[in-house]
Amino acid sequence: MVPVEVTPWTATTATTATTATTATTATADTAAARRRELGACLRAYRRLVEPASVGLPAGGRRRVQGLRREELASLAGVSLTWYTGLEQGRATASAQVLDAVGRVLRLDEVGRRHLRRLVAPEPPAIAPPGEHLRGLAGLLDGWPASPAALLDHHLDIVATNAAWARVWGDPAGYEPARRHVLSLLAAASAPAELLLPVARQFRMAADLHAGDPRIAEIGALLRADHPALGLVWDCRGIGAFGHPMFDLAGEPAAAHLLHPTGHPEIAVIVAAHPRRTT
Repeated sequence: MVPVEVTPWTATTATTATTATTATTATADTAAARRRELGACLRAYRRLVEPASVGLPAGGRRRVQGLRREELASLAGVSLTWYTGLEQGRATASAQVLDAVGRVLRLDEVGRRHLRRLVAPEPPAIAPPGEHLRGLAGLLDGWPASPAALLDHHLDIVATNAAWARVWGDPAGYEPARRHVLSLLAAASAPAELLLPVARQFRMAADLHAGDPRIAEIGALLRADHPALGLVWDCRGIGAFGHPMFDLAGEPAAAHLLHPTGHPEIAVIVAAHPRRTT
């Protein structure tokens, strides 16, 4: 196992009136950041919808790419004023209304669930993930032939096995700010079939931690170091990870993203060659 020094995730409990006030303010700030991120997602997805795909006449001069706000609001059955407030981070919505908007935006269930999670985050993990990170790090050495890495909620690399270090580099050789799974994969020229699903997972994680300074730092580094990944970041591309196939050492391999039960913010990414049968 190749451990990587990272800042541990910790949970604090408000024990004084001052701390409680600070926690309340932080919660409000986080909610506001999520509303802004929801609005940014909606604007980005709206630009990707071809009017003809939702039954609107094609042709003619359009000053905006994709759907107009009023067109989306009408198709989703909501008022333009309310929808404008939603895109501007000034309004919230029920899961049912967000699903209606998501269907107009041609989002699949993964995309619609992502919108719902921005408005109503899922309950936090039962225990601080740091405890599970330490326990899971030893798991990686059980896959000596399969590159594997343990990731935290930022998708920063916490630990890797020797196979990962051989194929995609030892994160200890990078400055701490760049010990991110996307940075290492891109620097090692990992194939797009692997990079893009990981980038979409990071975009979803980033949206759920809107306002987190580490997320903003990673986004800026991706734009600077890897412009193609910066485009995925900026257009807010998301999607299910699945089991993407790619070339690994001249043979087909599949990538898997595993989450401990009750801790979706922790992940193990592992690549393995399909089992051969005779």
